[in-house]
Amino acid sequence: MSRKILVADDDVAMLNLYKRLFSAKDYILTQAASFSAAAALIDSNSYDLLITDLMFPDGIGTELIRLFEKKQAKAKTLLVTGSASELDPKLIQEAGCYFEKPFKIHVFMQAVEEALA
Repeated sequence: MSRKILVADDDVAMLNLYKRLFSAKDYILTQAASFSAAAALIDSNSYDLLITDLMFPDGIGTELIRLFEKKQAKAKTLLVTGSASELDPKLIQEAGCYFEKPFKIHVFMQAVEEALA
């Protein structure tokens, strides 16, 4: 059975990267280019994994993680950010597993596989 992944990022280049990374895998990928679009998708669908950027013009990725975890018990999430050094340590702790851009593809994909195992 295919695993369903929601990717939320307002950077088109990152969305294209995720599309390339997951196209060869047996995953069903849904993309959201804004916080509000991702929140609506979380509300109306079920996913096995949420991969989210931290900063959106209309929200923050840790809030998407909270919404996802509230809807789904044992939710699996990965946070991706371009500014981890500027983050409040509390936000990093809330996020659990996070990656700083640019990340090593093989390490990121291993984290995805582990989250979906």
